[in-house]
Amino acid sequence: MQSNLAIAEELLRISTYLEPVLPRCSDETCAASSGTSTKPPTRFGTNRHGTPRYKCANCGKTFTFGGKSTKRQRETHVNRDVFRHLVNTVPIRRIIKLLGISTSVLYDRIDFIYEQCRLFAGERERTLIDRTDLGRRRISVDRQKLMVNWSSKKQRRNTTILSMASADQDTGYIYGTHLNFDEEMDDAAVSKDLVRFGDHHLAQPFRRYARIWLERDYERAAKRADGRRKAKKEAAELVEPSLEDRLVNEVSSRYEDVVERDVIDDGDEPSLNSRTPAKGMLLHEQSVMHAHIQFVSRLLQRATKIRFYLDQEPGLRAAFMAAQVDRVLNRTADAFYVQVTKDGTVDQKRGLVGKSIKAFRRMCEAHPDFTEEEVELLLIRAEMERVREIGKWNDRWLRHPLSDMREPVKMICWLTDIEKQSEDRNEREAQLQQAARLYRRASLNEIDRFFMQLRRALTMAERGVVSASADRRLWFGKNAYNPGILAKLVEIFRTYFNYCEVGEDKRTPAMRMGLARGPVAEEDILYFVPGEPPRQRASSVRRAPEESPSQHEAGGAINDVPAGA
Repeated sequence: MQSNLAIAEELLRISTYLEPVLPRCSDETCAASSGTSTKPPTRFGTNRHGTPRYKCANCGKTFTFGGKSTKRQRETHVNRDVFRHLVNTVPIRRIIKLLGISTSVLYDRIDFIYEQCRLFAGERERTLIDRTDLGRRRISVDRQKLMVNWSSKKQRRNTTILSMASADQDTGYIYGTHLNFDEEMDDAAVSKDLVRFGDHHLAQPFRRYARIWLERDYERAAKRADGRRKAKKEAAELVEPSLEDRLVNEVSSRYEDVVERDVIDDGDEPSLNSRTPAKGMLLHEQSVMHAHIQFVSRLLQRATKIRFYLDQEPGLRAAFMAAQVDRVLNRTADAFYVQVTKDGTVDQKRGLVGKSIKAFRRMCEAHPDFTEEEVELLLIRAEMERVREIGKWNDRWLRHPLSDMREPVKMICWLTDIEKQSEDRNEREAQLQQAARLYRRASLNEIDRFFMQLRRALTMAERGVVSASADRRLWFGKNAYNPGILAKLVEIFRTYFNYCEVGEDKRTPAMRMGLARGPVAEEDILYFVPGEPPRQRASSVRRAPEESPSQHEAGGAINDVPAGA
C-alpha cells in the first residue's frame, strides 16, 4: 500500500523546475506574492543597474525581477572554471587551490551553477510535454547507490542515498536523476508535527509525512533486514558458478529477497551499516520510484509508444503499472525487466562474446539470404522456446542470445505480455515476430553508461577505496559530508552530460533529442536568462462623453438635425 499524498508531494518537488519563473510581488502581505492573485504585474522600467522593474497590480508596490544571472556576484571570471572542474574529476580542495578562491565562494558558486542548470534545462524540457514528434521512445530505468560520509564520531556510519534515473535508449538523453533525499525537510520540525498530526500512531502509508524516513523507523527496518541477510549469507553456496548460471541465481535470489520484505514494492531495505543524514531527510524509496516514473511518463505523454526497460525491482514494476495502466491496456506502453551480469573478468566477457559471434555466424551461413537483423530475430525466436519461469509469480525470463562487452549475459522478462494468443497461424507468427523484435532491443546500456560516467566525473560519487592498513575497510575520503551538495552536483552533471558532452557522432544527447541545435558552451548555461513574460499594460477604459444641456433637452442626440430643416 502506498500513500497518494506522498507520491504527489514528491512529484511536485521534482517537477518544480519545469514551471516557468514569473515575476511576483515581493511584499509578503500581498496576495500576489503567493501567486493567488489573478492580476499579473506590469512592466515598470528598469533600475539603475538595468534590471527590469515591475509594478504589482494588486498593491501597487514596485519590485525587480530578472536581469543578469550574475548581478549579485563581484567576481564572475571563475564561474566557468568552477563548472568545468566540478564535472571533470577535480576534488573540492583542489578546485579551491587551483582557482585561489575561498571555501564559501566555491559553495556559493555550486548553488549558483545548480540554479542555472535547473533554469536552463527546465526551459527546454518543458517543451517535451507538448511535442507531437516524439514517436516511439525506449527508456531504461535503474538506480545507483551514492555514499555520504559520517559527520560525527558518535555515529560512524555513512548515509546511503539512492539515485533514480531514466535514459533514452536512442538518444542517450537523461530525463531525470532523482535522489531519495530532501534537503528542505527538517527533522526537528517534522518531529514536532508528528504529535500534531498523530503520525506516531499511524502506519506509514497513512501518515502526513509518509514519504519521509523517521530515524526510529529506519533503525527498526535495518535490524529486521540485517537479520534476514545474515541467515541468507550462512546458507549461501560456496561453489563458484559460471556467469550464465550466476545471473540466473541472482534473478532467483532477487525474488526470494522480495518475498521476505515487509512490503514487496518498498524498494531496497536499509542496513545497520548506514544511517539517516544529519542534514535534510531521507525519503522512502517507493515514493521516489512512483514519482520518477510519473514524471517521465508525463514528460513523454505524447509519444506514440513508450517502452520501459527496468531494473528487477517490484517497486519499479508497480510504479510503471500505476502510471501507464491505460496505455498498457490499449497496447501503446510496455515494460520489461532487464537483468545484466555486473561482474566477471575481461577474459570471461570476451569468451562469452566470442561464443555469441560464432553462433551468429553459423546462423548466417545457414540462412545466406537473411539480413543480420533477421538472423538475430531467428536466434531470439529459438530462445523464446526455452524461456524459464522464475520466482513466486512464475515470471517468464528469456536469455538474450547476443553478447557484448557491456552486457555479456542478459536476461529479460516481458511484464506486460497480456495480448491473447491468436489462433490464426499467420497472426500468431506476426505476434511471435513482434515479441522477438521487442526482446532484441531490450537493454540498460544507456543508463549504465550514464552512471559509469557520473562516478568517473564526480569525485563525491566515486566508489570507496579499499584500505590496505585498516582490515581492508572501504575509505570514502572524497565523498560528500553534506548530502545536499551531492544532490546538486548530480543535477549539474546531468545538465552538462545532456547539453555539453559530445559523443562519437559529434552530437550531444540534447541534439539527438531535438532540444539543442549544437553543443552548448558552459557560458550559455551560466549566463542564461529566461525570456521575459509578455508585457501587461493597464487596461484603457474609454469614458462616455458627457452630455451638454442642449443634448439633454434633445434626448441625448449629438448633432441631430431635425427633418426638413
